[in-house]
Amino acid sequence: MPADPTIYDQIWKADTNRFTVSIRDAEGNWIDPKADILLDHQVKAAGDKWLDLATRPLFEKVKDKRFAKGTYAALIELFDNYLINYRDPEDFTQQENDEITKFIDLLLDTQPMKIAYDYITNGLRKPISKDEFRKEISKVWFEPFTNYFGTDVVNYCSGFEHVFVGEGKFNLRGGPGWGEVSGYHNWVKFYLDEAKGRVNFLGTQYKLPAVSEVKNPNVVTLQMTWMLNNMAGEPVAQIFKERGGFFVGTSPECDLALGTVAYYESVQNLTQNDRRAVTIQEGNYNLVIYRETTQTNERGRHIRSFYPEFQGGGNFEPLPRPGSSPISRPIEDVETQGGSVVVVAALPNPEGAESGEWVELKNISSAPIALDGWFLADKAGRRRMLEGTLAASEQKQFLVRTISPLSMQLGNSGGQIVLYQPDGEIIASVFYKKARSGEVINF
Repeated sequence: MPADPTIYDQIWKADTNRFTVSIRDAEGNWIDPKADILLDHQVKAAGDKWLDLATRPLFEKVKDKRFAKGTYAALIELFDNYLINYRDPEDFTQQENDEITKFIDLLLDTQPMKIAYDYITNGLRKPISKDEFRKEISKVWFEPFTNYFGTDVVNYCSGFEHVFVGEGKFNLRGGPGWGEVSGYHNWVKFYLDEAKGRVNFLGTQYKLPAVSEVKNPNVVTLQMTWMLNNMAGEPVAQIFKERGGFFVGTSPECDLALGTVAYYESVQNLTQNDRRAVTIQEGNYNLVIYRETTQTNERGRHIRSFYPEFQGGGNFEPLPRPGSSPISRPIEDVETQGGSVVVVAALPNPEGAESGEWVELKNISSAPIALDGWFLADKAGRRRMLEGTLAASEQKQFLVRTISPLSMQLGNSGGQIVLYQPDGEIIASVFYKKARSGEVINF
């Protein structure tokens, strides 16, 4: 039977748990400064993993107090249940299984999931009880499965992990090459990781004719890097996503309901080329829905991936218009030196091979500060771990040695130096322009 073209918009309108979102207008001002989320699209990405044209975070502000309860809290509880390397075996504890059960129970009591269930049972005419529907949600989203890409067999796959958490493909032994971000299509996860300095937004990456940016607060298509750390907080891999994205502000139940409906429509062959063309709030999207590939090269009964591709339309006019320059505010706008420790100087371009790069810090408080667990980072998120203690008013230089591709680097042509506390809070952030040989940069 024909699919209902309005079902996705119905689910969206029923999402009363959604965050309101504002973007900037053409002059760089917030359209709605009181919105729950201030989303800063900035500019189109350069396409180079080393070149970051987005000088500020994607999420300027999020009123995240709502994360403490309901489906948001239950969603966040699940994030640490999964291993990032896509080939690592997943072994769930009873507590982790209980967290999944709790999350599903909360989801099924929401209006977006009730609308999805009604459409699947009546619109798609799939006779299924509510208890059976609950079991199917658990299976298609959370049950581990094996995916077959020709001769490449990947075990321990999970639709929820791929879509909501993200996975990494990288060399476990390290090395100079970048790894690849796989999945990662949830705004809550991105916001939390960005706030902790784990991911870096490189700019937008829409592929619309003659359009470098769009004026749509409901979605973002982007380039990003993701720094992966071990249990000791040390970087083990740096991975890159050339093009990805997610809806912004949607509740967990809305995201799950949209993906679940797309899955059932895919099973009934109502999608084309693994895509469902839909209109949501006057914007046109392709909802990409991939199911597992079985050993016999057929599509199986688990979700492999789900994400939106914005196709234009509605009131989301191009910004900037073709032929104009991208909007970019001065890089100094995000400089901060308001903490107890400040960056006072740096030597990015030492004269001789024997001397090294360094960053100089000063404790401007009246008490000693233990630096164990603190770290410096460059714009790409590469770290230099710190240790020891800075006495009150003490000023000290810390050498920056490039011992691996994941080590912090002070570029000669300009860069950023960020100082973090162990919990990921930024204490200081400074920028410098091109440094001459032997030049000490003072901040």
